[in-house]
Amino acid sequence: MALDRKIWLGDAFSVLDAIADADVLRDAWSGKSSYPTTPEEIYNEVFSDAFLGEYARPELGLDEAQKAGGKAFIDSMEHFDKIGGPELPWQEVIDHPDWIKVREAAKKFLDLLKSQV
Repeated sequence: MALDRKIWLGDAFSVLDAIADADVLRDAWSGKSSYPTTPEEIYNEVFSDAFLGEYARPELGLDEAQKAGGKAFIDSMEHFDKIGGPELPWQEVIDHPDWIKVREAAKKFLDLLKSQV
């Protein structure tokens, strides 16, 4: 299945922007947002819905810096998953040092993607 660059980027911007913003996640995870979610749902969005793990696909046309940003982001999420991250209560996830690294990697990847649009 080929990925449409425009659709993929739109999904990537939306998901990465939410992950990068601790206040947005805190509101969503605590139920204060009109779009409540959970850490596990964020993983589903990244890996199943938005296909962010597919950042290296040729049809997306990302440059090497963007691919490196994608790898760093996906690696940070996979690392957090290995330590049980998304299954932890959201109150533990939001300020967890390794989740802060995920947020930082999401912001960097987002900035790299936006630099070429």
